[in-house]
Amino acid sequence: MIRISASRSLLCLATIGSCSPLLAGVLSIAFQTGSAVAEQGDPRATVTVHEAMHHLGDSKVENWPDGVPDDPEGKQLEFSFDAKRSDELRCFVIRHHHVDNDWDILLNGKKVAFLQRRNALGDYLYPISGRAFVDGKNTMAIVPRKPTDDITIGRVRLYVRPLREALRLGVVEVRVRDEAQRAIPARITITDEHGNLPEVYFADSDSSAARPGIVYTTADAQRFELPAGKYQVDVSRGSEWSRASASIDVEAAGTSGLTLSLRHEVDTPGFVAADTHIHTYQFSGHGDASLVERLVTLAGEGVELAISTDHNHNIDYRPEQARLGLSEYYTSVVGNEVTTSMGHFNAFPLDPKDKVPEHRLADWIKVVDGIRAKGARVVILNHPRWPDIKKGPFGRFRLNRLSGERASGPRRLTFDAMELVNATTKMEDPLFLFRDWFALLNHGETVLAVGSSDSHTVGDPVGQGRTYVPSKTDDPARIDVDAACDAFKKGKTTIGMGIFCDVRVDNDATCGDTVTVKDRRVAVRLRVAAPSWVRPRRAHVFVNGESKAIRELPDAGGATDTWLDFDVETAPHDGWLVCVVTGDPIREPFWKTLNGYTLAATNPVWLDADGTPGYSNPLVTAERLLARVGKKPERVAKAIARVDDAVAIQALTLVRTSFPRERRYETFAAFVEAMGPDASIAQRYLATLVAPEPAKPEPVKPEPAKTAPAKK
Repeated sequence: MIRISASRSLLCLATIGSCSPLLAGVLSIAFQTGSAVAEQGDPRATVTVHEAMHHLGDSKVENWPDGVPDDPEGKQLEFSFDAKRSDELRCFVIRHHHVDNDWDILLNGKKVAFLQRRNALGDYLYPISGRAFVDGKNTMAIVPRKPTDDITIGRVRLYVRPLREALRLGVVEVRVRDEAQRAIPARITITDEHGNLPEVYFADSDSSAARPGIVYTTADAQRFELPAGKYQVDVSRGSEWSRASASIDVEAAGTSGLTLSLRHEVDTPGFVAADTHIHTYQFSGHGDASLVERLVTLAGEGVELAISTDHNHNIDYRPEQARLGLSEYYTSVVGNEVTTSMGHFNAFPLDPKDKVPEHRLADWIKVVDGIRAKGARVVILNHPRWPDIKKGPFGRFRLNRLSGERASGPRRLTFDAMELVNATTKMEDPLFLFRDWFALLNHGETVLAVGSSDSHTVGDPVGQGRTYVPSKTDDPARIDVDAACDAFKKGKTTIGMGIFCDVRVDNDATCGDTVTVKDRRVAVRLRVAAPSWVRPRRAHVFVNGESKAIRELPDAGGATDTWLDFDVETAPHDGWLVCVVTGDPIREPFWKTLNGYTLAATNPVWLDADGTPGYSNPLVTAERLLARVGKKPERVAKAIARVDDAVAIQALTLVRTSFPRERRYETFAAFVEAMGPDASIAQRYLATLVAPEPAKPEPVKPEPAKTAPAKK
C-alpha cells in the first residue's frame, strides 16, 4: 500500500538521542545519484520497497530536477512493504533532495531516524535496528515536524543482508595519548583517498560523538567501523595541542589499530579557555549535537570553562557531565542565549530551576535589565552583524562605524561585551567587527571583547573561537566562576581563534588595567603563541582605533611562542590600546575554519595621559575640549587639530547633535564648510552621514478656467 497523506497523524517522539535503534554517529551516507550502491557492497543485497519519487510540502515549486510534479502531492509519505524482524542492523537507502528542515522517519509507528539536511539530490543510507521491523507487513512514514519544507523523496531500497557484510566494514581502534602516554579526550578525523569524510559506523554512544569522518572520543581506546579502503586519520584536541596523523588500510571484517600522541604546544599559565556560546540540538531545536555528544566534544576540544547557551533555555550540563565521568575536564556554567527579535544575548550564570529571562521584548535596555534580574552577571551581545552586515543589529540600528553613533536603537549599551570572534558566523574581513567595536569604545561605550564558537553541531569544533580567562588554578574542574565573571566584566580576558595572545604595557599593565603614560609613549610587549599547524602572520597595535604599528611574524617552523616589542606613540590625552593578531586559515577538515583567517586579540589597556586621575574616554575628552573652546567653527577646527581623530570625531558629533533636529544635516554641513579647507576629518565624518532627501513639491492644482461675465 502507498499512501500520500496531507495530515500529520503519526507520532513524533522527542529527540534523536532517545531513539535506541540508531547507533551513535550513524545517520546517513551520500552517494552520487545514479552510482551503484554496489560500490559499498553487493547490488543484489538491496530490494526496492518503494519506487516512485514524490514532491512533499506546501508550495508549488517549478522545474524540480527529479521529474516530480510542481505542485506538492501531500505533506507526508507513507507506504507498506514486507520484511522480517532481525537481530542484525538493517539499512534503508532513500533518495531525496532539498531537505532543509526536520523530517522524521517512522517505522511501524515509532521514530527510528530523521532525514539529513542535504540540499543535493542523492542516495542516503539510514541504518535501522532489525528489531524495529515486524514479520510480514511493515509501514514506513516520512513526516515533517513543520509542513513548510518542500522536498522530493522516494526510490526507497532496503538492504536484505546484514550491514557489516553488505558494506564490507572493518574495525578501527584508535588510542590517543598525551606526552606522558595518558589517555586524553580528542577529535579523530578520517578522510578517504579523495579527501572526503566517510561514514562512521558502530561508535560507542556514551564515550563518543560521531558524524561522517569525525569521532570525538573520551575512551581509553575508541572503536568504530569503516568500509574497506585506505584512509588518513588525524587526531587533535583544540588550538593548544599538536596534531598527529597516520595512514590506515581497513580490510573487510578485519581490525586495524592506531596509537597517536599529542603534545600540549601552547602553554597558557594563569588562563583557562572558555567558550561562551554553545548549543545542542536537544534544547535549541536546530543543529545536530545531542547533550551527551556536546559534553564529549567539549572535552575533545580542550574547552575548560563551558557556558551552556541553548536558545531561551537554562540548561545545566553538570549532572550529565558527572554521569559521563567528564567533570575533570571542564567547569560547566548554566547560561542562556536570550533570543529576541532585535538581537541575541548570552547570559550567565543562571539558575536552571528559574524561569528563563523574558525574550519577547525588543527594547535592549529592558531585555538586559530582565536578564540581570534573573541573576546573570555577564551579558554578551552575540554576532552583531548576523545574519549579514545590513540585517544584523548594528546594521538595523545604522551604526556609524566612524563615530559609534546609532540612528536608532538604545541610547546606551548596557551589556558587558560583544562577540568579536564567532567561529560559525561568516565574516570575510577579520577586522570588520573590530572597526565597529573601536567606534563604540570611542563613543564612550564600555563594551568588551569576547570570542566563541557558536557551535550547533558535532562537526563544527566547539571552542574554535574562545575567550582566555584569568584563573588562579589551572585545574579545569575547579575554576572559580565568580572570579571568571569578574574577569569578563573588567576586560581582563583575551580572545582567540587558533592563536593565543597576551600583552604587557610599560612592564606590568595588562588587559583591563590603566597605565599612566609619560612623554606620549608606551612600551608594548605582545605574546603570540599558536600550535604547529597554525601560522600567525601579522600583529597590529591600535590606539583609539588608529593603527600605530604592524609587525610581520616570521615562520617558526613549528609551534609559535614569541614576544614582540613595540615602542608606541600615544595621543596627548587619554586613550585605549588593543592588539590584534591575524593568521592563515585552516583548510583541512580536522579544524576547518569558516572564515579565511585565524585570529587573536586583547581587550583594551586604558591609557591615562591627561594628568587627571583615571581614564577618560574620547567622548568625555571631547566634551571637555568643547567646554573650553566653544562651538565656533574656526575655534573647533583649531582645537581638533591638536587631538587625535577619535576625540576630533567625538567633538564633531557633539557639535552636530547640538543643532535642531529639523535641519541638523544642513546646519552641520554649513558648519563644516565654515571650518575651512584643512578640516579633512570633519569632511570625512560628514561623508558618513545621510543627507535627507529633498522634499517633493506639492502638485499644483490647476485653477478653474475663468469665464466672461454674463451681459445684463
